[in-house]
Amino acid sequence: MQLTLPARFADLKLRHLQILELEKDPIRRVHGVTGVPVFELRKMPQPLIAGANAHLTKLMVNDTSVHRKVITLKGVDYGFIPDWEKFTAGEWIDMDLYTQDFWKTAHKAMSVLYRPVIRQYKDTYTIEPYTAEEDADVFKEMEAPLVAGALLFFWITANGQANTLRKSLLSQGLAAASLLASGGGTRRFTPSPTKTSLTSPKSPSLLSATFSRIWRSCKTWILKNKKQ
Repeated sequence: MQLTLPARFADLKLRHLQILELEKDPIRRVHGVTGVPVFELRKMPQPLIAGANAHLTKLMVNDTSVHRKVITLKGVDYGFIPDWEKFTAGEWIDMDLYTQDFWKTAHKAMSVLYRPVIRQYKDTYTIEPYTAEEDADVFKEMEAPLVAGALLFFWITANGQANTLRKSLLSQGLAAASLLASGGGTRRFTPSPTKTSLTSPKSPSLLSATFSRIWRSCKTWILKNKKQ
């Protein structure tokens, strides 16, 4: 008896990554990747299932990451966020939500990072505004290396901004907290580089939590790729 399995990490899609990251049962892991019905897999020899599961685990360890600014899914071009200073409050809030249990909603996170390209000239492109009504399911067909690359790029870029933002907000947040404690009302300030107007000294925690969750979800990929 034989099973046809992906040969490389690059043969996997995001939907496969979600199954392999979330599912512990070997039969269901093999089913999720091969499409062979569970009842058929249950009839197969245990060594075959164990070997298939071990192969899939090995693929996840031997991953590769490729970051592309523009990808094509089902005939539509999607562009990666080109300007982080225009990353809106709604985008941050939804990324925070989708990273709370990352692999369950990884396709939705990708729909925030990538959106349909409106126009493109050479390396410059414009993407559609974020509406929170994007078709996230299309990203389940995103190639695994592109998912890894997008997460790596997002984490490195966002974490770098977070470090700058934290330093800026530390003094401003303490000043705002002091002002509130003294009964002076709410102090409005606009920190760089996000240009997001904040009215509470607790607001930076949302960004920090997002970066922390991205790190916990992708730390294996990130650490390995940073060494290469």
